[in-house]
Amino acid sequence: GQKGEITVAGTLSSRSAVIFDLDGDGDLDIVTNEFNAAPQVFVSDLARKRAIHFLQVRLVGGASNRDGLGATVRVRAGSTVYAKYSDGKSGYLSQSDLPLYFGLGDAPKADRVEVQWPSGRKSVVDRDIPRNGTLRVEEPR
Repeated sequence: GQKGEITVAGTLSSRSAVIFDLDGDGDLDIVTNEFNAAPQVFVSDLARKRAIHFLQVRLVGGASNRDGLGATVRVRAGSTVYAKYSDGKSGYLSQSDLPLYFGLGDAPKADRVEVQWPSGRKSVVDRDIPRNGTLRVEEPR
C-alpha cells in the first residue's frame, strides 16, 4: 500500500474485545473475538512514533474488595488530572487488564495519585511514583 495507508479488516459481528499492552511497549493494543472466526489482534505502533508516558495503577483492597472495584482513581500529571472509575468491566463478554491505565500525554510522569475507596477511605501517593510503570496502591485499614 501507499505510505500512511492503514488496512482494517471488517467483521460480521464482534463478540468481545480486550485492551491491554500486548507487546509491553507502553501503548495499548486490542484483541477482538469474532463470531465463528479467529480472534483479530490490532497492535499499536504509537510507541515507535513518539515517546509514550503512562502510569498503571493496581489497586489492592483491604476493607473493600480485593481488586478495589468501585474505587475512583485520580492521577495528576502536570496541570492535567485524569480520573477513572474501577468498575471491573470493559466491554461485552470481555475484561481488559485490571491495572488502570493512564496515558499522560506530554507529561513525563505522574505527580500525584488519589484513590477514593468504596469503603470511604482515601489513599494519596505523591512520591516514588514510577515512570512508565505500575504503581501498587493498598487500601488503608
